[in-house]
Parts: sequence; structure tokens; C-alpha cells
Amino acid sequence: MAGVGGWRVGALLFPALLGLTVFVLGPALVSAFTAGTDKTLTGPSFQWVGTANLREAFHDPDFGKSVVNTLLYCVLTVVPAVVVGLALALATQKVVRGRGALRLALFLPVSANLVAIAVVFAYMFDPSPKGLVNTFIGWLGAQPRNWLGDESTSLPVVALVGGWRLTSFVFVVYLAGLTAIPASVYEAADVDGIRGFARLRHVTLPLLAPTTIFLAVFTTILTLQTFETVAVLTDGGPFRSSATIVYYIFEVGFTGSFRIGYASALALLLILGIVLIGIVGSVLGRRARERAARIDETGAGLGADGDPGLALAGVGAGPGIAAEAAR
Repeated sequence: MAGVGGWRVGALLFPALLGLTVFVLGPALVSAFTAGTDKTLTGPSFQWVGTANLREAFHDPDFGKSVVNTLLYCVLTVVPAVVVGLALALATQKVVRGRGALRLALFLPVSANLVAIAVVFAYMFDPSPKGLVNTFIGWLGAQPRNWLGDESTSLPVVALVGGWRLTSFVFVVYLAGLTAIPASVYEAADVDGIRGFARLRHVTLPLLAPTTIFLAVFTTILTLQTFETVAVLTDGGPFRSSATIVYYIFEVGFTGSFRIGYASALALLLILGIVLIGIVGSVLGRRARERAARIDETGAGLGADGDPGLALAGVGAGPGIAAEAAR
């Protein structure tokens, strides 16, 4: 910010930096310190306990249950959202008439308020026979179920809410990724005779690999922080069958024992896990981008008069891939 006009840049950045310090960095530092204490919200006094809270976390069955629930929630939301989001993006690419309206309709869930979505789904899964879902399964001859009050169905229903909204976000990102693929790459694949599913497998998916890794990492980090849907739909029940890590941290720190020191230690463990996922995703993403760049360069350098078999050289396909794909 040195030089002419530097103070203007600083003045523009100051409000954002102040908000970041007061509402993000400051609380994070306080929480990191509190994680090493026995501080509670019911009294001003506290003592330094070092790593005692972290050691307790590894022997806490309720925390272990919340970790298992969160990992299961991630699997139930991230995997279907990525698969369905990609399928929707590919399908809308084929639509000619009404494409804009269709894309808008598929984008709307990600723009909706998550709490409002959870309230709507709570109405849909009402346990009474007049509930929307129970009415539908009643037409099929099944008995009404208490979807949110049953240990076997509470977490899948919560995951359905999160996955429905997450799919919309994945769709938008994949749509942008598909738009960014150069047409020359597909032209080169056509020269090789690669069409249909073979083109999807050997060209589109490898070029979308960086996008896929980004989505897998980003959506996993989002789902690890799930709180609103659990709080609105189940309150972590029944019998902690749907309690996630963040919801358990909320319970420990702000209800019951009010052990804010222990809750801060659990939050610290969650942050460390998120950082680790981010590092792994960064390494995998860099490799995927390098591979996609090789495919892009190969396809871009191969025009309609190019040599057969070169279009897919970046993904390890040999000169005979055209004939194999054609068969």
C-alpha cells in the first residue's frame, strides 16, 4: 500500500480487516487459549489444564458417536450430491429450449435459507398419517413412520435435506467446469472417433477432475460443520443418532454443563481435521490440474486435420484407442 493512493487502499480495506479481526481471528485465538482451560460459562474463574481436554475427547463416547454420525452424514450427502450434480450438469448441456429456465430452477435450492428448507422438510416428514411422506407411502400400502424420531431414519432424513441443497451447488460448479472445456478438445476426440460414453470417460471426466476434487473437499468441509438442519429437525436425537460434531460442541459449551473449555478443545480438533483435508485436497487438486492441462494442450493442438490417437494422449490413451472406442 506504499506510494500514491496507498492510504486510500488502506481505508477501503480497514473495515473488512476490522471485521475479520473482531469476528474471526479474535474469537479463534480466544477459543484456542480456552481449549487448554477448564473454563465454564457459569463462573469467571478457570484453571489451565493443558491437554487434558484433548485427552478426554479421545475417551468421550458421545463425541465418538458424533464423529461417526458426521462421517456417515458426509457419505450420505457428498457422494450423491457430486454424482447427481454432475448428471444434471451434463443433462442440461443437452437441452436447447428452455435451458435458462431449467438452470435457474436447479440453482434455486442453493440460494434458499437452510433453516427454512429444514422447516419445510420437517413438515413433509411429519410423523402423523397426514404427513406428506407418510401419505405417499400410505398409497403404496406401507404404514406411517416417525421418520425423525426413529434411530434408523433420523440421520438419513437430515442428510436428505443437506444433500438436496448441496446438489444444487454442485450442479452450478460443474456447469461452470463444463463451459470452460475448450471445444477443440472435443473436436480432437471426434477425429479419434471417441464419442458417447467413451468421450465422457476419457475426455470430460479427466478434464473435470480438478473441479471434482474441489467439490469433494469443499462439500466435505461444509458437511463437517453441519448444525442448522440437525438443530431444527432432530435436536441430535433420538438417542444421539443424528448428533453431529458441531451440534455436540454446541451442547457441551452452551447447554447442560456449559463447559466452554472442553467445547473449544473439540472445536480445535475439528479445525485440525479440516486443515488436514484441505492439505490433501490441495495436493490432489494440483496433480489433477496438471493432468487436465496436458489433455487441454494436446486437444487444443490437434485440429480437424490432426493425427488420430493424439487427442487422448494426456490421459494415457495410445494410438489404438480410437478403434477400441469405436468398437
